[in-house]
Amino acid sequence: MALAEDAASVLEEFVQNVANLPAEIAHLLEEIQAKDRIVQDCRSNAASRDASIQKFIKLNGAAQVNPKEEQYSKVILANYDKAQIYQEEKIGLSDRAALLLDRQIKRLDLKIRDLQNEGAIAIDPQLPSLLNNNSTLNARLPPLSTSTTGASTPLHPLSGNAGPSTTIANNPLSRL
Repeated sequence: MALAEDAASVLEEFVQNVANLPAEIAHLLEEIQAKDRIVQDCRSNAASRDASIQKFIKLNGAAQVNPKEEQYSKVILANYDKAQIYQEEKIGLSDRAALLLDRQIKRLDLKIRDLQNEGAIAIDPQLPSLLNNNSTLNARLPPLSTSTTGASTPLHPLSGNAGPSTTIANNPLSRL
């Protein structure tokens, strides 16, 4: 049977476990940033080739065959394929960072639950946890907007944009 732990030792162990976590996540974010630069290079290269094709069409018309269009098209497709691969790698790296963080939080949640079951600390229904599905964390989120955007709006509507305006000065369509 495991030794009974107190809240202080659980906290100390958690702090030791997560001491290197910021450096690990920073490293993963640096890798994501490096891959993002490569993706941007691929996109700019594809855009420049596409601009060359479009420029030829503007100058010579669509009926004229561009001698470099097939070559440029292959380069464009290759750049988009390369960008897609790097995007998927970025997703994998961000998932790995989230997993590292979630693993540490779940360990702490398990230790807190064990302490609560042992009676070492009081059960707090306000304590957010990744272990239970009916977490009060969801209750703390701001309500969704009443508009059809689905975005959260923590602020009440301002008087200037609360509803449809009948004045010309506030009508965005009149400005066009």
